[in-house]
Amino acid sequence: MREYLLILTALKGRVLDPTANKYVFVLSAILLLGNSCFAEKPAGFVLAGIDGESHPLYSSSNGLAGVFSLSKTKRYVYSLDQGLDVPHGFSLEIDYRLHGLPEISGRDAAAGAGENYHVILRIDDDSAWALPLGLEFLAIDRPNPRIRYTVPLRTARVKKISLEIKGVKKSGTELRLNGLRLTERFYGFSAKGETVQASPFVSRVCGGAEEEPLILINPDEAYRIRDKRILFVDGINDSLEITTGDATILYMANDSGYNSLTVPAAFLASAGAVQVSGRVETAVLRDAPARTETPPEPITADPGFILLYPRDKWRGKNFEVFRWESFPDILIFDTVSYDFQDKLFKRAAFFAEKKGFKGRLAGDEEIAELHGWNAHDYSAETLARFFDAAKKTSFPLLEEELTLREILIESGIIKVSEDGFVADGGAVISISRDSADYLRLTFMAHEAFHGIFFIDEEFREFCEQRWAGFDIAAKRFITSYFDFQQYDVSDSFLVLNEFMAYCLQQGVSASGKYFGESLANRMYESSPWRRATLPPRDEESGGWPGIAEAFKRETAALSDYAAKRWGLAAGRVWRVRL
Repeated sequence: MREYLLILTALKGRVLDPTANKYVFVLSAILLLGNSCFAEKPAGFVLAGIDGESHPLYSSSNGLAGVFSLSKTKRYVYSLDQGLDVPHGFSLEIDYRLHGLPEISGRDAAAGAGENYHVILRIDDDSAWALPLGLEFLAIDRPNPRIRYTVPLRTARVKKISLEIKGVKKSGTELRLNGLRLTERFYGFSAKGETVQASPFVSRVCGGAEEEPLILINPDEAYRIRDKRILFVDGINDSLEITTGDATILYMANDSGYNSLTVPAAFLASAGAVQVSGRVETAVLRDAPARTETPPEPITADPGFILLYPRDKWRGKNFEVFRWESFPDILIFDTVSYDFQDKLFKRAAFFAEKKGFKGRLAGDEEIAELHGWNAHDYSAETLARFFDAAKKTSFPLLEEELTLREILIESGIIKVSEDGFVADGGAVISISRDSADYLRLTFMAHEAFHGIFFIDEEFREFCEQRWAGFDIAAKRFITSYFDFQQYDVSDSFLVLNEFMAYCLQQGVSASGKYFGESLANRMYESSPWRRATLPPRDEESGGWPGIAEAFKRETAALSDYAAKRWGLAAGRVWRVRL
């Protein structure tokens, strides 16, 4: 309006003829009338930015309410007052619901009648996208669906958004717009709940009753995710097969409710199609989240991925840290060597479990010649006590221990309070690349069940019941073995925890031989005193069949429990294999 008044004043200053003055007056009236009829007004919906703020949209059209009839061909334009900057790797989500869309089938469908319905979303001059007016491309049959369709952006600044509708007379169909927002880029879909989220470049084909649905996510070259990408799959109803590049990933489903899977960037081809075969509710390909290096944020992964994670994909040369996907309160460290693992955990091991050292801080000069462990497990409470004791006694921590402490704080395992370090919840386990492959499998199962034991009270109670009814001779033997291994057997919690983990570190079929022959023979050969803790040896087999049977029975009971609760089993805590 200010610009118009300046123009009007200039005209009046130049024009002296009365007739001309009258003309100027009429012109000004017309301009004022035009301004009042066609001024842009705020729409009834906004664009939500990545900062959480709402950015008003303005339009001079009659689509301010966000309700559009598909029976009319029209273009609705919405502008941002100042424009909005868009970081790289973001998308625009349009949230809408369809009402009254007629079914098109038979002869009409064959004749292409459905092609008469078009709603085109345009973002400045960046791109144009046809909005889906149904969910057939996802093989989902849902009347009047609410859809959140997310299209990738290449522009660095959004100024104008438009909807172009090609209608069909008397269709009786409406599109009702709920809002728009900027969101991190993804490709795929999620059909959990009432609203279906989807993007371009995804399709799902459902075959016959015997055929698994096939999901294909394959962005065009211009819109591919340029950085590392991860795949998240949820609502898995059966076994799953994922193909990416030359790799195939198999996932074992179960009835425990832990049926989601994150495929880390290290296991996905950097470009190209991702194919998911199986019944799922969500399949989303997105950028891997930005990760700080100091301290590194744990990578969400199944133990099956951790065991085979390429070392050249580690973010540091000495270790990588993961968060167990099924049990997010458990962190898993994989270290380059036993030596580096000792720098992280050896002094904590003596503080937590070792006979003659438990509960006190031992310096390197005292324990340098003593063996720690080849794998580790600690509760949040134990780690908090260790770091709190070090702080209150000014015990000098190694650089690696300080890094560990920082990771624990950032990951919510321990926290700083007015009284020092206290537990925040969860557990930490560790394995090493120095271990042979077969030992890494065993150690992963052993330590992972320790982690669950720390965080799950119901599991601890079940283990207590099994230990209370355990065979007396077998109980005497295993307690002596733990003492032989330098565990503090006066700690009943520690003994129970180790009893459970030793049972579950291998399959049921291997359990009897492991306890009744391997460990028992080790004890028999160690010393006369240890030998006395064993029942009589079977001369024919050279083993202890009573001990073998007792442990096989306990392993089966614990394995059945793990299968029912979490879909795991003795000797197996992973759900994926490559």
